[in-house]
Amino acid sequence: MSVNTANENREHSAEIVRSVSERLGVRAEPGKTFAELTSLRVGGTIDWVVFPQTEEQAAQLVFELDNARLPWRPVGSGSNILADDNDHHYIVVSLKELKSEVIFEGCRARVSAGYSLPRLCVDAARKGLAGIEGLGGIPGTVGGALWMNAGAYGTEIGTVTESVRVARGGKVVSIPGNEVTWNYRHTSFKEGELLLGATLLLTPDDPSSIKKRMDEAKAKRLSTQPHGGRSAGCFYKNPPGMPIGTGKMIDEMGLKGT
Repeated sequence: MSVNTANENREHSAEIVRSVSERLGVRAEPGKTFAELTSLRVGGTIDWVVFPQTEEQAAQLVFELDNARLPWRPVGSGSNILADDNDHHYIVVSLKELKSEVIFEGCRARVSAGYSLPRLCVDAARKGLAGIEGLGGIPGTVGGALWMNAGAYGTEIGTVTESVRVARGGKVVSIPGNEVTWNYRHTSFKEGELLLGATLLLTPDDPSSIKKRMDEAKAKRLSTQPHGGRSAGCFYKNPPGMPIGTGKMIDEMGLKGT
């Protein structure tokens, strides 16, 4: 493809993004970088970043981008992304503003994808609802946690997910949690699906007991991982059925730092 053709294609894409975002009332910004959007603060320039504020906006937005054959990728808080320094010629759908207040009804918590996972754990603990306290130290959003079935200290979000809301055909569609395959740091969601939120089914417990477990998990995390720096935390995927984790195996073989 010639330089002129590539520039013409990008300008055509820009016209579509501006038109769609204005019609839907979604903020769109050109020329932002992944370094601005990620906790590791690295990564090159992105053609466009769009910021839907409601689940309905997000569903319609990606539907129209798909119809226009414009490539897009979702980003939450950017805490699990290592982007290269090249230009990124696609649209980033930022879910950071998709974070309306959590709705608690009995043991259920209805939450949007852009909501902070640590904050959700604190909110649930204050309500006396257990089941996600082990996730309190994971610096991400609910959407990212759902996508990869985030877990820590014996807790995985998939075990308490009653339903997941996804974007399909321009609409918000609810999928029962038991129809999703929740594997170790992997789910059955497919590339091109946008997760919008979830309803979690939690368990009543004494708030002080929940807080104690959260404090214990936090202490373990602080004792084993750097805090306050630009870190990806524990980066290894542990082998299933092994009595020790991958990081410990590497240490015991004398390969740390190799």
